[in-house]
Amino acid sequence: MKSKFTSADVRAILAELLLIPGFIGSRVVNVYDLSQKTYIFKFSTVSDKVMLLVDAGFRFHATTFQRALPDAPSPFTMILRKLRRKRLDSATQLGFDRVIDLQFSGGDGVNHLLLEFYAQGNIVLTDENYEVLALLRSHQFDEEVVLKVGEIYPVAYATQLSVQTSPTNWNSDPEHPFYTYETML
Repeated sequence: MKSKFTSADVRAILAELLLIPGFIGSRVVNVYDLSQKTYIFKFSTVSDKVMLLVDAGFRFHATTFQRALPDAPSPFTMILRKLRRKRLDSATQLGFDRVIDLQFSGGDGVNHLLLEFYAQGNIVLTDENYEVLALLRSHQFDEEVVLKVGEIYPVAYATQLSVQTSPTNWNSDPEHPFYTYETML
């Protein structure tokens, strides 16, 4: 059994989520914490409910399995509930890194929820400019870049990563295994 997602795993699971009818455009109904690093995001599509399980640093996927929920949400969950009633506008992988960017809009503006699946993992809530509003854990990328509340999320670190698989541009080649659903929109 795998203990961590690779970049290709992240891309494959994201592609699977994007195939769920109405997932993009759905609204966040609620957020629940199952543990310190495991969260359920409940979305409402036009015809159904979709539950996204996020286990920071380990996995994320749609689920229908009902889990026991805590009596009271954690403080971090209460902050994530700021996303309630917001619409999911996009779900993308940053570069070829193990980071997913979920973009939400509605109410008081745009938010990004960044799901990191490397090291110990992280869940980061930012505003439209990627200024960090809340996160599971602070950490330092290098001497100059620190991830903490009030700082700008270093999107450039992730988007600079790439994999050279062939001389062709895989985003424009539907036959390439890393061609994404998003490019077909």
